[in-house]
Amino acid sequence: MVRKGTTRGHTYHLLAYDQGPKKIFEPFLITMDDESERFPVFEHPGTEFIHMLKGVIEYRHGQQTYVLHPGDTLTFQGDVPHGPEKLIKTPIQFLSIILYPQTAAE
Repeated sequence: MVRKGTTRGHTYHLLAYDQGPKKIFEPFLITMDDESERFPVFEHPGTEFIHMLKGVIEYRHGQQTYVLHPGDTLTFQGDVPHGPEKLIKTPIQFLSIILYPQTAAE
């Protein structure tokens, strides 16, 4: 499944679909190429884990930026604005897994 909001040069493939009343997690395979013109900024509840597969990217989380190479990982709180800042070496491909908070009653 390709995520709604995919734009030119960005592809978000949802790797698993959680069918319960509330999402527990969402794993994406994200691909970016030279045609990427605009970089989305995301904010969402929960924790996000990124694992680089190909390419080199500068990724922003709040006021910090991180240069990520294949094999690098980054974990952060999703409610802070985050997203790609600069494509350094394309094509870029990474896994993004979002773990959503659950209440104690669930």
